[in-house]
Amino acid sequence: MTIFRRTGTALAAALLLAGASGPGCIGLRFDREAMLGAVADTVIVPAHLELVAATEELDAVARRFAASPGPESLAALRAHWLSAMLAWKGVELYDFPGLLLIHNAIERRPARIPFIEEVIAEADADALGEMDGAFVESLGSTTKGLAAIEYLIFPAGEEPPALDRFADPARRAFLTALTANLSTKAAELHRHWTPEGTDYARSFRENDSEGADIQGSVSLLANEMIALLEMVMRTRLGIPMGDATDGEPRPAEVESARTGESLALMSASLASIRDTFEAGVDDYVDFLDRSPADRGLAQAIRNQFGAVERALSAIPGPLGRAVTESPAEVALTFEAMRGLLVLVKTDMAALLGITVTFSDNDGD
Repeated sequence: MTIFRRTGTALAAALLLAGASGPGCIGLRFDREAMLGAVADTVIVPAHLELVAATEELDAVARRFAASPGPESLAALRAHWLSAMLAWKGVELYDFPGLLLIHNAIERRPARIPFIEEVIAEADADALGEMDGAFVESLGSTTKGLAAIEYLIFPAGEEPPALDRFADPARRAFLTALTANLSTKAAELHRHWTPEGTDYARSFRENDSEGADIQGSVSLLANEMIALLEMVMRTRLGIPMGDATDGEPRPAEVESARTGESLALMSASLASIRDTFEAGVDDYVDFLDRSPADRGLAQAIRNQFGAVERALSAIPGPLGRAVTESPAEVALTFEAMRGLLVLVKTDMAALLGITVTFSDNDGD
């Protein structure tokens, strides 16, 4: 398994400027604005563009499937769903103020299955033409997006095979309405970051401040990194392995249990954190750290990402089976993630001087 997809090569910016760092401070200062710009330009914006492309392709494949359902078109549909889901993992980290609603419209779990079935059941022949992306816009976040599409195309347990269920034209119409809306929301999110839209990338770059300002971009970015890392460790790995149930595994609680792709999705989420760190945050940590670069905190974090990567690679997938059949490998991965979380949430946060606004109980 390939662990930690890279969204691109992190580019080093000219981050050290000659001059005073502030009143009473003499020497070099760190250009946080340049660092934030590097993160936005080399990681964040390209990741959003990748999501746009992946969701457009998913919508096109869904329409071909709806026109001619069959084993091959269903396999293509599932493969493109996975591509879109992996692309989303490169974006979910950047849930900054003002973006929650659109993030939820793209991905929020668990899907509200009874209501999805109710929508399909109530769609008579005359209503099928009205079931489009605009129709989906009016639905709640747990009835649309990637999780709802996953429910439709990946049967679980005793559910009928997907192809049998898609004999219903209303189900096919709802599927394409979901993919159309998803593509629209991904494009909307991308525009938010570009000059053609809200130009949030510029605001993100210019919102430079000392770490003590919890609304500053450095603080917001570090907190989102901590929050996602903690969610991956505690919720997406810890709960299935039984960390919250006295060691009793809960394989049904793995992310995207229907697909068997939870390990790949977990790896992609962690990759987004690492890519962000290596796009310039690591340089800031090195600047603030008085230890030699090869023995300092930034290098320790890089090394721990490698340890997590190796541990994840050793888990025989899928994770839903591994938590019961290979608990030792899963436990080693959890401990590697715990070590990474300590470095990021405790040591890095202290060095950056930020206030951690994410608590251990958030999201659990």
